[in-house]
Amino acid sequence: MTTSLPGQDNAVANAKPSASENATKRPIWEIVAEIGAQIPDEEWTTVPSDASINYKHYLYDQLSKNS
Repeated sequence: MTTSLPGQDNAVANAKPSASENATKRPIWEIVAEIGAQIPDEEWTTVPSDASINYKHYLYDQLSKNS
């Protein structure tokens, strides 16, 4: 049973995608790769090489794991 959100009727909450909608959906990694390809190479060089490990340092200014 799917619970509807406030202001959402049960028909919308329980709606299933059609076969044609499923056929046109792409995997998330393809979408991410497409968006990443739009970013210039010069911009990618500014991304820290340890950003995935030390994301808290870059987002929240917390100590990095290498400190």
